[in-house]
Amino acid sequence: ARRPAAARVDPDTWVPPVLPDSPDPHHIRGTLYGTRLYDQPEHAAFVARIRAFCAPGPPLAVEVGVDRGYRLLAHARRWPEQRWLGVEVRRTVEAAADHAPDNALLVRGDARAVLSRLVPAGRVARLDVLFPTPSHDPRHLLLTPAFAHLVARALAPDGVVHVATDVPGLATLAEQAFGTWPSRPPPPSGPVQSRREKVCAREARRVWRWTWGRPAEPRPGSASRGE
Repeated sequence: ARRPAAARVDPDTWVPPVLPDSPDPHHIRGTLYGTRLYDQPEHAAFVARIRAFCAPGPPLAVEVGVDRGYRLLAHARRWPEQRWLGVEVRRTVEAAADHAPDNALLVRGDARAVLSRLVPAGRVARLDVLFPTPSHDPRHLLLTPAFAHLVARALAPDGVVHVATDVPGLATLAEQAFGTWPSRPPPPSGPVQSRREKVCAREARRVWRWTWGRPAEPRPGSASRGE
């Protein structure tokens, strides 16, 4: 029997569900079986491929929610001196992966699991989170404090995270998750837009955009001593 279709979410009236306490970021129960998926022997080649692509070398950019890959592939061709990793949970990414140049890799997976298990700490120069999908299931929400923890781990010291959404409820979540991070200028972007960006432009939808830098790590002895 087919699984019943999920209830359609109205992006303009959607209210975020109550988020659970932050889980262990290295063992995330999310889409596509979470982080434990990559412990399975049958996924060893997939794991090795991503780890090799993310190994030390040219600056690494990651796009989360790459959809059909239009924007990322255009960026990879425009800036061949960088590596471009695109992550998407939907199957739409699979056809685009066949057209990727050598400096781009598009994969189907949960970005939280990929960042937690497969991308080295401090490796990412920029991370773009583009138009994540709202959900009534908190396990499927991306813009959470637990995700912000993973982003902080993945970013290089001068790295940035760029977030875009046209969903008011997701804008609230983004500000809650990243609002204390330092604001930074947006990273460069070419003329090719994602499918959702085109929809927002055509329908004159408001889009929230932010760029944040990695928060400074507390210096030893900087915690309050109750003085």
